[in-house]
Amino acid sequence: MAVKGGDPMAKDEFTRNPAAAEGGEEAAPKAMESTDTKGNPPSSLPFLGFTGSYPHSIDAKGRMIIPAAFRDALGSRFAVAPSPDFQAVALYPIADWIRRRDALVALVKRKPVAQPFLDEFTRYSYTDCESDAQGRLLLPQRIRAWRLGDVRDVEVAGAFDHIKIISAAKGQDQDRLFDEKYPDPLAFLTSLMEDE
Repeated sequence: MAVKGGDPMAKDEFTRNPAAAEGGEEAAPKAMESTDTKGNPPSSLPFLGFTGSYPHSIDAKGRMIIPAAFRDALGSRFAVAPSPDFQAVALYPIADWIRRRDALVALVKRKPVAQPFLDEFTRYSYTDCESDAQGRLLLPQRIRAWRLGDVRDVEVAGAFDHIKIISAAKGQDQDRLFDEKYPDPLAFLTSLMEDE
């Protein structure tokens, strides 16, 4: 069940399993299938999601370093597209970008009023992106201008099935707002669990 304000495209915010997203039985987490950036065989560990937050800068040419912790799971080719809430730039493994696009297509078939969201998602999607040998990504100019403007200092954060890129200032604002809204996070989470 999606949390209010969460990703409306996901039925379970903690799954990358398309069968579970369709309401089917959830399978065990799957190990990464491709080799890593060094050509090593796949890990036997399940994909744990993109986690962590890293401060980075965008250089004058529009390039940004993808944190080393994200590179293997992201893959050698990936998509740059809007985040699920359309408020940030996101990096998606191709399979996750396809699932997000297909979920929007299915939503439009049921609710045609959602067409502008599919249009905007595909308009700002770049599906043949890769980083150079130093792990630098040239962010496509249009999506960079749309969601980051001229900022140079960014936060590159794991968001489970994608990587979110926002301005460093916006990241600090999110931290402040979280602390203000949830002065006692454990008590809030406990109350949610008791309501089930």
